[in-house]
Amino acid sequence: MATPLPLQRAAALPALLGLSLLHATAAAQPAPSGGTPAADPLFAPRPAVRRAGFTAGIAGGLSLGSAAGFPNDVQKIGFQRHYTETGVGIGGGGYVWLGGVLADWLTFGGAFGGHALSAADHGSLAGGFMFHTEVFPLFSLGERWREVGVIFDAGTGVAYTTPDDSDTDVIDGALPARIGGGVFYEGIRLWKVSMGPWLYADYTWSTSVRQPGFYLGWRTALYTGP
Repeated sequence: MATPLPLQRAAALPALLGLSLLHATAAAQPAPSGGTPAADPLFAPRPAVRRAGFTAGIAGGLSLGSAAGFPNDVQKIGFQRHYTETGVGIGGGGYVWLGGVLADWLTFGGAFGGHALSAADHGSLAGGFMFHTEVFPLFSLGERWREVGVIFDAGTGVAYTTPDDSDTDVIDGALPARIGGGVFYEGIRLWKVSMGPWLYADYTWSTSVRQPGFYLGWRTALYTGP
């Protein structure tokens, strides 16, 4: 007598389950010693071709800027009779920095610097510490494009303005905030030192001061890697 079709399928079920288990076990086995799985290119390490290790540098040159604000006194901030505005002044400024190279196209560290100006019988100074980031956005294009960098800075410091004939600050920033940014080219190379022109701007502000600065000068950086 022929076995009904449902019973035939039921009888074949253990064999099918055993075959599936065999395939799963084989797939879970490690690859033979003779073959190494290919690494994901997205996470594969890449040797540095331009920048590596630690970095340190200095940048400086001509500076233009202005200052406006009040003394650091709650009884004077916001009152017109205590307000001072210097107008545009000229001076010098720059930064030094120290950090690490995270990739051929990215460095990060700390910077310290600022500018000093003379304008309208006043002397102004703004400076301090900032976190310093450099990005080389055109690095993938190769050749000279690898030497074009962009700077981003943020931190805090000091800012004050004093008349030439007095020691009393007419503007006092009281630990103001600072941001900065710029562009540079470091295609002139000597051993591990890279040099080139530098264009930069920063801005210092608090409830008692507004002080922008613009810089044009020269930059020199050391990379300890290749």
